[in-house]
Amino acid sequence: LDLPSDAVVLAFAGRIQPLKAPDVLLHAAAELVRRDPALRDRLVVLVAGGPSGTGLEQPTSLKELAVRLGIDDLVRFLPPQSTDGLVDVYRAADVVAVPSYNESFGLVALEAQACGTPVVAAEVGGLPVAVDHGVSGLLVGNHRAGDWADALGRVALDASTRNALSRGARAHAADFSWERTTEALLETYAEATRAFRSSALEVAV
Repeated sequence: LDLPSDAVVLAFAGRIQPLKAPDVLLHAAAELVRRDPALRDRLVVLVAGGPSGTGLEQPTSLKELAVRLGIDDLVRFLPPQSTDGLVDVYRAADVVAVPSYNESFGLVALEAQACGTPVVAAEVGGLPVAVDHGVSGLLVGNHRAGDWADALGRVALDASTRNALSRGARAHAADFSWERTTEALLETYAEATRAFRSSALEVAV
């Protein structure tokens, strides 16, 4: 990705649409630069993905936002990536942001952690399962730029925190193999079957 060795890299990967909230990352990045102008020399924001869904209505809105925030020189927009390309993005990042307003699970968060990259994610949907708060990343309970800047800065700018979360990220992601996921799904069905049979028996009695 031709990034400077001392770059502080924040990354987003996914569909560019309001639901995924990539604008939250840009607002947070602008806030970090506002707090520490010297950071501008090292900060890089990677946005990998293309407009999708409602994002097709204003396909250039994110680039326009970067200009309005005065950080267009810091943001690199990448097209949708192959699997190998995503791995490069995840591994290049100091932290991956998943600021969605809703996520059924959060595969991007899990993929990033499998690459050893901590994640800062919104505390919505399945993301509290995909991200172990304080162990593999951080969860943010809102979408305010200041709070996101706090969380992203805590990970990206503090090497000891980032290294600890990186170790936790790999360990946490390892618990989500296809085999373990299948076993958990089968056990869920088994529990539901037992509960149904038990309630049916009580009704019969």
